[in-house]
Amino acid sequence: MRRLGPAPAVSSTRFPPAAASAEASPGLPPAELLIPTWVGPVVADLGGREPDWSQASWWWVGVAGGVGVTTLSRAMAGGADGNRRWPDPAWGGPRAVVLVGRSSPPGLRRLRGALRQHAAGGVPAGLHVVGVAVVAHQPGRLPPPLAQEVEMLTGIASAVWQVPWLPEFLDHPDPVPLPLPLPTELRSMDADLGCLRPADAPLSP
Repeated sequence: MRRLGPAPAVSSTRFPPAAASAEASPGLPPAELLIPTWVGPVVADLGGREPDWSQASWWWVGVAGGVGVTTLSRAMAGGADGNRRWPDPAWGGPRAVVLVGRSSPPGLRRLRGALRQHAAGGVPAGLHVVGVAVVAHQPGRLPPPLAQEVEMLTGIASAVWQVPWLPEFLDHPDPVPLPLPLPTELRSMDADLGCLRPADAPLSP
């Protein structure tokens, strides 16, 4: 696992948003796997919370809905929700991105697609994917084929964190806080992301 770089400066500018697909480029994944890009600053989506750019050190970007971004962002201080789109640093905010997806076959396919899109330059200039959070989609150990796919991600992404099965990551009408202390895997992830936070940033619970 490579060491994460320092956190970039953030901005609190707000403008009306619009979503757009990434421009065509060699090496991009199929169109159905492309994550759209904000054509403007990130704002709350589908009743979500407004991202707090003034304190964010990275973006959480879910590759699909219901992957656990809200739960992770409440458990770990320092990130802002990109609402399933690539943020554009030209509008302010951090440059670091943590991709979040499920460990199911469709979820892993979407994570690979997002990494491929990033590698092909199909994202706003200046964005850097610092890691991938793979959230378990079922209890117990992953079947060998899926475990191998997760292992393959470690050769593509700077860091891969496996988030264990927790009922709190299921869909709920309202976000449910994770139990404390956090599971070992999440404490390890939180520690790795800690190097992106400013020295005087609040610690995670």
